[in-house]
Amino acid sequence: MATATGIFWLSVALGTSYLWILPQDKTVFRAVWKTLPVLLLSLYAFLVGAHPLLVLALALGALGDWSLAFEGDRAFLGGVASFLSAHIAYVALLLTITDPAIAFTETWRMLAGVLVALLTFGVLVRIWKPAGRLALPIGIYVLLFMVLVWLALGIANPLVFVGAALFILSDIVLTIRKYWTGPGHPIDGAAAYFVWVTYFAAQVILTLRLSEA
Repeated sequence: MATATGIFWLSVALGTSYLWILPQDKTVFRAVWKTLPVLLLSLYAFLVGAHPLLVLALALGALGDWSLAFEGDRAFLGGVASFLSAHIAYVALLLTITDPAIAFTETWRMLAGVLVALLTFGVLVRIWKPAGRLALPIGIYVLLFMVLVWLALGIANPLVFVGAALFILSDIVLTIRKYWTGPGHPIDGAAAYFVWVTYFAAQVILTLRLSEA
């Protein structure tokens, strides 16, 4: 357990320190630094005996981090494919522990689910044309994430939904940066930090909460 705890805190340290690496040129060194935090979360989940689907989801997330560490549509599509696979693993895991009825027992859960859906689909409509041939894969990705969010609302612990919501918020801002505002926009620098903070926080929260499942 001590080893697992050490690996977890190393992940947090690397994930936090990546904020200082983030503005640098997209080199292999930067890509490795970006990939290690979530890869270590996957190792942590394995060591504490978490469900294999959680270990797989985190490993696929790390693969997505590696892909998105580079420029170009090919790298972006590789990232989308990796995270799509990760979300399939998350959905499969949540299907084993969620109670759909819980999502409808409290008003905040229903309102939160509707709000996330409206925000996400609104952005999808806005970027559909600029995304071109990648619009369909992104659309499939969004639909899967809606399933993930509603399954998370069926977990009694609200932090699972918080993790899923932060994850999709990170993806929304990432998509806006790529297909709406563009790299030259005044908010792009701050948005890049926002994407990483929300994404990594989501993975940490989901790792801790779902490792208990």
